[in-house]
Amino acid sequence: MTTPNASFHIAGCALAVEPDPRAIGDIVEWLQRYGASILSQDERHALFVRFDAVGGQLVLFGCRAAMARRPANLRFGYAAVVKEADAGGQPRAAERGLAQARDLAGAAQAGQVLLSSQLASLMQLSEIEPHERLRSVRVPFADGRIGSAFLVEPLRGASVET
Repeated sequence: MTTPNASFHIAGCALAVEPDPRAIGDIVEWLQRYGASILSQDERHALFVRFDAVGGQLVLFGCRAAMARRPANLRFGYAAVVKEADAGGQPRAAERGLAQARDLAGAAQAGQVLLSSQLASLMQLSEIEPHERLRSVRVPFADGRIGSAFLVEPLRGASVET
């Protein structure tokens, strides 16, 4: 059964291979317009979370942003995240999902978007774009571990826009 309006708690990390404050600033501006909370940011990265993200818009944005820059400089990692409450009752993202998003962005090559296995499974079960373009891959993490992830394959013949 297709669930086009399924919502997910998504953590993401955008990482520039070389420092690119303009690209990161543009990404942060778009994410904030879309309702994501920026947890940290500098000239090379942005870590963000979007609770109750409808569909795969954050992931699709990452795909467009990763492909828009030539030469490719950006890479993205996304993970499903558990929504917790802090001591004051305010929502916050569980550290495990944030760490997964950071690790996946670090393991991606320039121009790539990687998803955690859990987030990819949720998108596939709900038949949410880009569910048909997910390819299972093994990736090396910075700490030497090898893990499983899903690579979002680019659209064939997709135009590159900034």
